[in-house]
Amino acid sequence: RGVMDGSAYMDINKFKSLLEERDLDVTDVREGRYNAVYHLITAANGAEKYYTLENNAARSETPEEAIAVDHKTQKAWVGHPKLTVIDNSTDFEGKLQRLVESVSKLLGLPT
Repeated sequence: RGVMDGSAYMDINKFKSLLEERDLDVTDVREGRYNAVYHLITAANGAEKYYTLENNAARSETPEEAIAVDHKTQKAWVGHPKLTVIDNSTDFEGKLQRLVESVSKLLGLPT
């Protein structure tokens, strides 16, 4: 998780105040700390049969809540020059393969 992910879980004004208290700028935090941002869409959106609370003790959201937080999280990173969104158009192995290919491309590795 990156700093901007926190903005999806709290009031935006409180998030901005939190950054200001630490003398941080939202643009610098979003665009200056990370070489790339990879957002993997929640299984609740497009791979619903695989979304479960059973395999993750930290997960408590309903599918609808997970989708809402996912949208907020993705929106928080809009503006990063290397934001890549990986959807659920393939099975999980395909999703991971697309992630590996994208990271490899960023690093200049063969895919």
